[in-house]
Amino acid sequence: MRKILILPNVANAPTLIGVYDTSCNLVESHTLEIPLSDGLVPFFVVFENKGVKFKELYFVRGPGSFMALKLIYLFAKTLQITKNIALYATDAFYFNNNSPIKAYGNCYFVKENVETHTAELHTSPNILLKTYNAPNAIPPIAPFALPKVLNLEIFSTELNPLYVLPPI
Repeated sequence: MRKILILPNVANAPTLIGVYDTSCNLVESHTLEIPLSDGLVPFFVVFENKGVKFKELYFVRGPGSFMALKLIYLFAKTLQITKNIALYATDAFYFNNNSPIKAYGNCYFVKENVETHTAELHTSPNILLKTYNAPNAIPPIAPFALPKVLNLEIFSTELNPLYVLPPI
């Protein structure tokens, strides 16, 4: 059985989907350039038609686009209920080397006081919204990437979307 990792389109980056083997090694990577709402279900239908079987789904629960976070959560919960898929989630910072994530304008999500990546840290993260008034004040921003080996220790069963901003 394979493991699937979904990095939803946080910060206007395309959605990344990784397929991992039982040893957690990346065996396939895919990019959804279209909106998550249009591409996620058809992508998984193609997977199913190809015979790709998985019993575990790993995903990013935030911070990022409210819509993307809601969609990925509902998609994952639907798979859990209808196909008995085990779910695990974490925050997005592991996948961009803990660099800031664009929120809006000159505001960025940042994770402070990060020493190590463990599920315990990811269930109660120290994620803040920070404003940078000068473009040269923004720390370097790394692109999101699928890891070559999936570190299961960074994931937990805390699945609710990680909303840092209050809903408007």
